[in-house]
Amino acid sequence: MTEQPLSPEVIARLQQELLQEYPEMAGARMRITPRRRPAGQLEIAAKSGFPVVDLPEEPFYTVTLRKEVTAEDGVALPLVVRLTVDAEGRPVKRRERH
Repeated sequence: MTEQPLSPEVIARLQQELLQEYPEMAGARMRITPRRRPAGQLEIAAKSGFPVVDLPEEPFYTVTLRKEVTAEDGVALPLVVRLTVDAEGRPVKRRERH
């Protein structure tokens, strides 16, 4: 099964929502990568004694906004916002690093 990338409409909506929430990320590079399940995760969970939960095969994508800003002392600081979304662009997980 080949994963289809996010539609241009979903990408535009995500970019608009992220820029409203993080205006300092204006001009940041946006990268979208498909997420893959780790191989053997069910077997590892079973061996470890964790309950085995089989997640649906719905594709997930990691959306990363990355930008470098210069601090007052001239040091380049990376700003990163990472969001995991489903195929419809609904957020599943969010992480930011400033």
